[in-house]
Amino acid sequence: MKRAIVVALGVAVVASSAAGFGISAASRSAPPLMQCTQSADTDVCRMRVASAARADLRARIEARYETDRAKCAVLPGAQKDACLIAAHAVRGRSLLEAAAPYERQS
Repeated sequence: MKRAIVVALGVAVVASSAAGFGISAASRSAPPLMQCTQSADTDVCRMRVASAARADLRARIEARYETDRAKCAVLPGAQKDACLIAAHAVRGRSLLEAAAPYERQS
């Protein structure tokens, strides 16, 4: 019982600190994108914004994957394995779905 409480508290701490990093990262990344509105080269700005959006989306997918893996840590044996496999599959699908809008049209 005590171990479950400690693990639950640990997951809560990790999740809340990850949210804090996400908020601070979002506030740090805003100024370069804001400079794009004053730039004359719109193609470069569009590429910079798209790159930042892809990086942000990938970071969110990775954070969700780490959270899902942390939830699997408390499960025993085969349940843990199944949970890790499911978390990995969700991550893979999310990465594929995230990459689809950025594929080049031939």
